[in-house]
Amino acid sequence: MKLIKSLLAVSLLAGSLFAADYAFAPNRGKVGFTINHRALGVVEGRFDKFDGTISIDGGKVTALKGTVDVVSISTDNTKRDDHLRNEDFFDEPKFPKITFASTLASANTIAGNLTIHGITKPVTLNVKRDIESGKTGDNYLITGKIKRSDFDIGDSFTTNVQLGDDVTINLSIRPPL
Repeated sequence: MKLIKSLLAVSLLAGSLFAADYAFAPNRGKVGFTINHRALGVVEGRFDKFDGTISIDGGKVTALKGTVDVVSISTDNTKRDDHLRNEDFFDEPKFPKITFASTLASANTIAGNLTIHGITKPVTLNVKRDIESGKTGDNYLITGKIKRSDFDIGDSFTTNVQLGDDVTINLSIRPPL
């Protein structure tokens, strides 16, 4: 019986030893999105300035918090990026940040509050741990879909005819070794 109690205590301690919070930034991750455009097909974009923390316990994401600088949006088209920053879309001078703060995590999902354009909505994101060998460490792929209209982004008739409402969010976070 003492052996069982000792093993249980060691396993609980070992589990807590592997729990950790990690800061992430552009050198250890990516924040991107895709959206369908009637004339162009799928348009990919990213945000080049962001930061946050990810909590991992036993290889599972248990919490996620992050901030994105809207001014850093890039679709590899300067004219389009400038348009996305203005009041027709993100209105970057008025709403310079996008934020996410998790509220609940399970084995393969993380739920939380996403704030874009001054509007906060609950979202659930899928989490996949991509285990790599060697010195690069694990990569966490976090994806989900939101509705552009839920955040009052580009709500004019012309925009709605040209752009799909579904936006796919793609995060890639690689905690340091």
